[in-house]
Amino acid sequence: MTGWLAVLLLLPAIAGCASLPILGPVLLLTEADRQAREGAWAQAVVSYDEFLARFPDDSSAPRVRESRDTLATMLTAQAELTKRREEVVRLRDEVAKLMDESTRLREGGTRLRSEAAVLRDEVIRLREERAKLREERTQMHEELTRRGGDLARTRQELAVQQAEAD
Repeated sequence: MTGWLAVLLLLPAIAGCASLPILGPVLLLTEADRQAREGAWAQAVVSYDEFLARFPDDSSAPRVRESRDTLATMLTAQAELTKRREEVVRLRDEVAKLMDESTRLREGGTRLRSEAAVLRDEVIRLREERAKLREERTQMHEELTRRGGDLARTRQELAVQQAEAD
């Protein structure tokens, strides 16, 4: 008969419908501590919160609050670390894009400097050609002027010879 009584008392505790005053906090705290040790921090915080809600005056409550606060701080730090890592990845991608852009611009600058050198050489060649053409024009103008004078003299001589022949 006492065996049945023990089973009847343990059955609700095991099923979770009721807990013995001593086993309830110990089991819940043990579960929360196990979750914390295994790295299930979010679940451990929930279990610690449940413990504090159900057993706020328990002698372990100060340690539970401290453990809960520590885990909550660690979760916050972990979330912040994740955000920072994502930011680092984003910034690395941005730096890579900027490096690519820098390389593209550097190559474009090199190409433009090369084109500018070719154009500068062309301008120098054209200026030299212009100077030669001006010199040639001056010589042709002098030649034309000289021939115009020769033509005028030849006409005068021709007019004199025609006048003498008449």
